[in-house]
Amino acid sequence: MADKKFRFSPRPNRAAEINWREWGAEAFAEAERDAKPILLAISGVWCHWCHVMDETSYSDPEIIDYLNQNYIPIRVDTDRRPDINERYNLGGWPTTAILNARGDLLTGGTYIPAKDMKLFLRKVLRAYQDNRAFLESPETMAEPIEDQKDEPIGELSREIWDDVAQMTLQDYDELHGGFGRQPKFPMPDALELAINAYHSTMDERWKKVFSYSLNRMASGGMYDQVEGGFFRYSTTRDWSIPHFEKMLEDNALLLLRLTEAFQVTREPWFEQVARDVIRYLENNLYLPEWQGWAGSQDADEEYYQQDFEGRKKLTPPFV
Repeated sequence: MADKKFRFSPRPNRAAEINWREWGAEAFAEAERDAKPILLAISGVWCHWCHVMDETSYSDPEIIDYLNQNYIPIRVDTDRRPDINERYNLGGWPTTAILNARGDLLTGGTYIPAKDMKLFLRKVLRAYQDNRAFLESPETMAEPIEDQKDEPIGELSREIWDDVAQMTLQDYDELHGGFGRQPKFPMPDALELAINAYHSTMDERWKKVFSYSLNRMASGGMYDQVEGGFFRYSTTRDWSIPHFEKMLEDNALLLLRLTEAFQVTREPWFEQVARDVIRYLENNLYLPEWQGWAGSQDADEEYYQQDFEGRKKLTPPFV
């Protein structure tokens, strides 16, 4: 049974029955001693698909037993260990990574359904046992991260700026605002580029890009109309169906974009939404006992689909 220091989906699940270890020398020494591969699960308390994996794959009795017998399972919170996430994340959360006892990445993926997970674990174990000497050899693996040299940073030329600006305009969704199609992220950095481009060119196209995008995001399902704050992303092009986690970083950056949009347009609506975001951050993410801010609020679909009165009857999502 996993230690209480690990956090799992708030909905019913059996993921705690996996014998999760903390990241550290002890777990890697155990993998070396017992000749077992490591399964590294990188998750976030706010992550919808991390919860789904806890409730499905990591709650399957066959998978629980197989992991406990044949692997060294390590569970890492992406917000508490961004260094581990930066090194091993395989394109999203949850990340499901297989390592050897030296910490080298062998294979992996993101969310893996239970049926596929059973096959994946067996194939990986067989390959590891048949080729362990080869897989553990330093010569087999790529150049160690600590030995890699950073590429020199070049100057940002006007040509590069023009190319990026043109790509941003091409990716802009004129119908619904924002960039790309679906799933759709708020992309505050692209909005910052649009605001800066407007300041330097006074081209009305850029003004429409940032003002219309912010308007559509904040007036639809992407924004919590009850308590304030932006959700992480929308599963639909029109911002109507969000994934319900809220991130401090996203809301802080979008707050900046709202205030910048107000400075440009002087539209009171931008100021109103900015103040609403501040209210959400102060009421929900500020932790006075720590004199700091929580990095996220959990994705609780049932809670966020309620109105103000309905939410009073429920426990607020974990911060």
